[in-house]
Amino acid sequence: MKKNRLYLWMMGCAVFLLSSCLGGSSEIDGEALSNCQIISFSIANDSIPELSTLKFTIDQVNGQIYNKDSMPYGTMIDRKAVCTLGYDLGLSPSAVEIYQEATKDSTYWNGTDSLDFSNFVRFRVYSYNGKFYKTYTAKVNIHQQQPDSMTWTLYSDRLAGKNIREQKVFASGDSYWMFVKNTTGYELHTSLKTDLHAWQVTALNDLLNKELLLSQMTEYGGTFYVPATDGSLYYSPDGIRWEALADAPNIKALPGVLEADKLNGRPSAVLTAVIEESDARLFARMDGNRQWETGNAVPETFPVAGFGSASYLLMYYPHLTVVAGKDRNGRLSNVSWSTMDGLAWVRLTNDRQPPFEEREGVMLTQYDDKLFLIGGINASDHALKDIYRSEDRGITWNLADTLIVLPEDYRARGYASVLVDEEQFLLLFGGKERDGANMLEELWRGRINRLGFRE
Repeated sequence: MKKNRLYLWMMGCAVFLLSSCLGGSSEIDGEALSNCQIISFSIANDSIPELSTLKFTIDQVNGQIYNKDSMPYGTMIDRKAVCTLGYDLGLSPSAVEIYQEATKDSTYWNGTDSLDFSNFVRFRVYSYNGKFYKTYTAKVNIHQQQPDSMTWTLYSDRLAGKNIREQKVFASGDSYWMFVKNTTGYELHTSLKTDLHAWQVTALNDLLNKELLLSQMTEYGGTFYVPATDGSLYYSPDGIRWEALADAPNIKALPGVLEADKLNGRPSAVLTAVIEESDARLFARMDGNRQWETGNAVPETFPVAGFGSASYLLMYYPHLTVVAGKDRNGRLSNVSWSTMDGLAWVRLTNDRQPPFEEREGVMLTQYDDKLFLIGGINASDHALKDIYRSEDRGITWNLADTLIVLPEDYRARGYASVLVDEEQFLLLFGGKERDGANMLEELWRGRINRLGFRE
């Protein structure tokens, strides 16, 4: 019995030593009697001090050595570096053969000569007894993109067909829902997020002969709401079956949804509106039970069409901001307004320092912890392609004129639908080049490079 136990113990030790050298590699076919595994790795050069701060990951299975946190964009490793290796169990290998891709040199390494890490370096570590070896490829990762620049691509140029007059896009699960108005009426186009070239079309017969403010369609509590030009409010739980909301006030605009404010005793989100009562325009909100509450009078310059809208949390408090658009007299605006309850709105910008040109059809969204305002159509009916950012929820705006810009082949537009997806891409669906034009059949996708960097 003792002999059997001793035999099993010796076999276990042999298997352990074999796995240490093997590390998933087919290079070792026999029983590894000595260790050939790198367990620590560092490089340094006094002229490139950042190298000594790098933390390297050693993937023993695949024989890869790399720094997860890439060095900054533009870093140049133009000098050789001192490389220090640590070996398992403290055993020094019988030999280390290296190959430097930058110089195409292959030689045996004495452990002290500096190496060129401007490209990968391959290490072949021979076990103490020289019978076995394991190969590692070491690489210094450097960001290949300017982190704060934005890269744009034309992701699709076949969105919803020609002759689309208006549109509004929503994300729903693994799909995008695009509501459109064309020459025959209203339709719902749906597509999987993974295949934006294939859209299924459903006619919305309940909306025939209706005149809707489609750009103001809003999803609230799992139901879609859209105002009509006659003051009616239509709703749909599935996007297909629609009917007018009974007992709704006379709706003049739907700025958007304001999230719940539990800190101030409002436990659920509300749908905000501009309504008309007895020839007076008032701010109003509707709760989840479709109960309405009215608030302050609406200033004459408050936008009721063509505005951009964004809902977000700031320091745990909900905010809803609208920017630009047309007021009740058809005048274009370049003003920001904000509310925390939907009943009282505050003007954030002033006329003494106009933040940007007056416009309608702007694309507004929260992105990169800022408000992004994109494009629109100005008073001369010319489309714009500028980008403004606000870090103080719309009080001040700064033109992005270097890194965060749209590409030359992007056609200026307004009234596009803007969304941010799970991978932090900014999506611009459609849009039109002048007020009365058809919608473009394009989806542009852009992302600030650092938001896509992997840790």
